[in-house]
Amino acid sequence: SSGINAEWPLRPGTRCQEEDEIMDSDEEEELREAEPLDDGSPLDDGEPIEHEPVQEEAEDFVIKPSPDAKVFYAFPKHADETMFPGGKVVKALIGFQNNGDSNFIVDNIEGGFRYPMDYNYVIQNFTSFRYGREVAPGVTQTFLYMFVPSEQLAGGSRTFSLVMSLNYRGEDGTLYTDSPFNETVSVHEVDEGFDTEIFFMYVLLAALFALLLFGAQYLLSSAFGGRKGGRKPIETGTSGGIDYDYIPKDHLTTKKAKGVKRD
Repeated sequence: SSGINAEWPLRPGTRCQEEDEIMDSDEEEELREAEPLDDGSPLDDGEPIEHEPVQEEAEDFVIKPSPDAKVFYAFPKHADETMFPGGKVVKALIGFQNNGDSNFIVDNIEGGFRYPMDYNYVIQNFTSFRYGREVAPGVTQTFLYMFVPSEQLAGGSRTFSLVMSLNYRGEDGTLYTDSPFNETVSVHEVDEGFDTEIFFMYVLLAALFALLLFGAQYLLSSAFGGRKGGRKPIETGTSGGIDYDYIPKDHLTTKKAKGVKRD
């Protein structure tokens, strides 16, 4: 061979492992020779560590409905509660039932169209109706609410979340709110077909116009007819001779006597 003595390289970490084993054996001997710290005193577990209270994030103030009240709704003129006409007045009846032991005061009802995927996005706000009506325990009160969907929202396949909220409070001033209606709806275009109300309105206007014409004609005929009536009618007598039944007999004999000629 070449006579060169080659040494195989050591695996990395071998010496570190040996040093760790030596240190571990020394620590074990020290632990064996150490005397226990038992002087008869009670074991002190130490004082508990007082952690600072975690400040929770303040929750948003949310007004909730009262468990002592119940709300409901009805659309008297709309059998289909998922479609409403654009540009027309929609009437809704909102009922409030007091099932508690104290009075409630219904402040107002408000509504609007919201985006179905995000209720914070308002598409159209409706007028808020204020009532300020006090509802006694065991009493049910009905409120009329009206709104007009925008004509610009009509048509197409778009849908909206119609939300109507009734806001009320208790005698202690606690505020409550409840939504009698919160559903997805659509707005359709109004088909301007034959309208009976408009037809009868035109008939009534025509009748009034005819009555005015008749009244004007009557006034004109009365005015001009009165002037012609001032002349006395000319008596022409009767045709076919004289009716002697209306003449006294004495006058008839006298006229006959006078009419005889003597020779």
